[in-house]
Amino acid sequence: MSLLGRGLSLAWEAPQTALGVLMLGAERARGRIVRIEVQDGRLLIESKGTGISLGHIVFWSRESSRWHDLDERNRSHELGHTHQSRMLGWLYLPLVGLPSISRAAYALAFREMTGQQWTRYYEGYPENWADRLGGVMRTKEQG
Repeated sequence: MSLLGRGLSLAWEAPQTALGVLMLGAERARGRIVRIEVQDGRLLIESKGTGISLGHIVFWSRESSRWHDLDERNRSHELGHTHQSRMLGWLYLPLVGLPSISRAAYALAFREMTGQQWTRYYEGYPENWADRLGGVMRTKEQG
């Protein structure tokens, strides 16, 4: 990608990338970063339990938590969100971020109220779309 193209991409995805930079600082301060690499002009950060795609900053984890079972597919899933970010630009946070955070909050509440994991997180919008864009195949048993 040309320098102009990278600049336009950064401007197009500025709100989510700015949040990603703030989160990178917080994750670093908490000692939760395992590894950082660059792929397709994005920082891919393997984290201890954090999976979120914020523009040019992508956090993924293979470490499960009490709320979510994460594995290697999480990387591809979060990269699927980067495609959404590229398509939607400034609309990414309201159209993808809010529904995604809402699903995560529901999963958290479900776990706290029932003592069980909510296994349908990836079945609805925008998570199923991110899976498709990232090439992630899930079976009902895998979640």
